Amino acid sequence: MLVSFVIKSKPFSVNKAYYKNRQLTQEARTWREDFLLQLQQPEVLQQIQLIKQAWNSKEHALSVSYDFFYPYNLLLTKKGEVSKRSMDLTNIEKLVQDNLFEHRYNGREIDGIVIENFDIDDKFIVSLQSRKLGHNLPHHEILITVQLLFLKSLRL
Repeated sequence: MLVSFVIKSKPFSVNKAYYKNRQLTQEARTWREDFLLQLQQPEVLQQIQLIKQAWNSKEHALSVSYDFFYPYNLLLTKKGEVSKRSMDLTNIEKLVQDNLFEHRYNGREIDGIVIENFDIDDKFIVSLQSRKLGHNLPHHEILITVQLLFLKSLRL
């Protein structure tokens, strides 16, 4: 089983998200709330629920991919080189992954809306792929794909 959906969000770097003693900055909190609220769109929730309903930790693992779409002028410089503004992939994966899978966000209330995410420990992710891609739109998007794998398929 494979699900896929888009979140309209600029990537947020772990380096920019925290200050002393691992406290989240106000900007990072605002970004997280917006991201979690977008997960509550009916078409996204339907995808999340498909995985959750089929999930069995004794039988399944996950394959996850993130495609971070940037406006071309932010991904590439005028010389055609990768821009410093495009951020390090590993630094932008973490917060997205936390929002999608961490138990502590499932059931949280934001603006009167009860949040639902996958609520599956990310230790079950056995395959992770991320890419930065350019597009002609004036905003950022993250294409998220989650595939349910059978554990028996992981054995050699």
